[in-house]
Amino acid sequence: MAFGYFVAIKAAGYTAASLVLKNEFGVRKSPKPNVWSVGLTRTGIGIVAGLLYGALWIFVLSEFTGDSYGVLYYLFLLPIRLAEWIFLIWIFLDRGLHDRVRMWKYAAFGTICSYALDAIAVSAALVLPGGIWVS
Repeated sequence: MAFGYFVAIKAAGYTAASLVLKNEFGVRKSPKPNVWSVGLTRTGIGIVAGLLYGALWIFVLSEFTGDSYGVLYYLFLLPIRLAEWIFLIWIFLDRGLHDRVRMWKYAAFGTICSYALDAIAVSAALVLPGGIWVS
């Protein structure tokens, strides 16, 4: 159930973030892209990237990090998150990535959203029934 909580919170947050992206890329009034499509696509990208990064972390990177694994885990995740958001922007909002300043601005915005949603989702998974329990 913890994974379900995590995915639901991420999907809701990414769908909300897509409203900001649509507004800032000048397509707020347009029916396309649909905010649910953007939010759920971002969630899917995150699940795939998260599983790959998690596997890499478990099998390779954790061997080199020692006691600072928590901080380094999220620090090394930064370029991956930026790439995920740039990919999302490319898919839905700026196919040629013509406006690089806007792209980086909203990739950074999305990355901050991703980290904030991590905190909310992990907290929820710790306290909601059927979530994870750390003792």
